[in-house]
Amino acid sequence: MSVNLSGSCVLVMGGGGFIGRRTVESLLQAGARVRVIDIASRQAAGVPESRDLDWIVGSVSDEALVASSAYMCDAAIFLASNSLPASANSDLAGEIDAHVRTAVRVAELCDESRVRNFVFSSSGGTVYGLDSREPLRETDPTRPKNAYGVSKLAVENYLRVLSSLRNMRCLSLRISNPFGAGQVAWRGQGFIAAAMEHAFTGEPLTIWGDGSTVRDFVHVSDVADAMARATLYAGDQAVINIGSGRGHTLLEIVSKVEAATGKTIDLKPEPDRPIDVLVNVLDASLAARELDWRPVKTIEEGLAATALWWRERDEASAGRVR
Repeated sequence: MSVNLSGSCVLVMGGGGFIGRRTVESLLQAGARVRVIDIASRQAAGVPESRDLDWIVGSVSDEALVASSAYMCDAAIFLASNSLPASANSDLAGEIDAHVRTAVRVAELCDESRVRNFVFSSSGGTVYGLDSREPLRETDPTRPKNAYGVSKLAVENYLRVLSSLRNMRCLSLRISNPFGAGQVAWRGQGFIAAAMEHAFTGEPLTIWGDGSTVRDFVHVSDVADAMARATLYAGDQAVINIGSGRGHTLLEIVSKVEAATGKTIDLKPEPDRPIDVLVNVLDASLAARELDWRPVKTIEEGLAATALWWRERDEASAGRVR
């Protein structure tokens, strides 16, 4: 069932990012008026112009900008973050200031502007910190193994408290590992994007451990649909998993990327990292019940579309070199 957001105004913070761009597209398709705050311009982010899209270049750390942008918005989606799993551990105090404080302050400003629903992009891949043979549920223990996961969990808890004390409903979506066209392997984030890049460049792909690590991959279009649905949420849940419910080893993903691209990927094994869990798969049954959300794209369909985007990108790059 498609979501109808006709008549709604939604603020998207970080609308120029990988998930943000698709979320903006999903919101517009659902009939919403969309207001974006991003450090990049609409043109730089590659987002088409729309009469229902108001793009504001700026930072979410600008409190006056956030407050004025949130005014008259029904919902807000927070996707703006400079934090990454591999780097957050290097500056713990800085991670709190840059990630936790910023997200919580933005939520307070949205509440003061009478935003009805606040949606936070959390991480199902890091907040649990558990190896489990069964898909992880929202009621399972949370023991993050890195500062990035700790920050996400801290924001979730602050939002839960804020929601209980004030008038704005806060919902954190614990997203597994999003992938799709438009994602590049930036600062070591996104295994499928990295595999795609190395398939086309021919350079060896670093793989941590023996490749048996299991991850849950969900297509970005499905994530964007979940974001759109969350802006209308009226239930009592504070956190909801967004994932495929299926696990794939990294070696399986490499094989599937090779099949999708028709190219061979050379691997460069490295020792396991202490910040990684061996198995992480999410149970998304709560999302089906609470948001009427289910992933639509299979990993094979998603990889085929992603490979096409990378092939076109590679050909365009080759054309510029000539």
